[in-house]
Amino acid sequence: MTAHIIARRDAASAAWFDGLTEGLLLIRRCDACGHHCRPDAEACTACESRDLRWAETMGTARVVAAVSTPGEAGTATIQALVELAEGPWMHAPVLGASSAPPPGTALVLTILRPDHGEPFPAFTVPA
Repeated sequence: MTAHIIARRDAASAAWFDGLTEGLLLIRRCDACGHHCRPDAEACTACESRDLRWAETMGTARVVAAVSTPGEAGTATIQALVELAEGPWMHAPVLGASSAPPPGTALVLTILRPDHGEPFPAFTVPA
C-alpha cells in the first residue's frame, strides 16, 4: 500500500502554494541583507531580520543527499535533500531516475499537480 500525503494550504503557506499554481517555486529573501531562506522561514537565517519577502527561484538545484525506496511493480521512490541555486535546502521527490542520484547531481524543477490537494515541487535530472 502506498501512502499519499495531500498538501493543504494555510495562511502562512498560501503565497507559496499560489506561486506553485503559477509555475513558480518561491523562497524567502531578506530585505535587510539579501540572504535567501527556506519558504517556511520566519526570520533571516543570516541576520535574524524579520523583513522577508517572497522571491522566485531559478528552478535549479543540486542533490545534497538522496535515498531510493523500492515501490510497487519494480518502481522506486526517490526522495532527496536538494540545495537550490539560491542556497536554501529543501526535501523533494526526484522523478524519472532509476536510482538515487549522487550528491552534486544537477536537477531541474517540475511542479506536480495532483488531483487532490495543492501542487508541490519535485525535481528531475536533466537529459
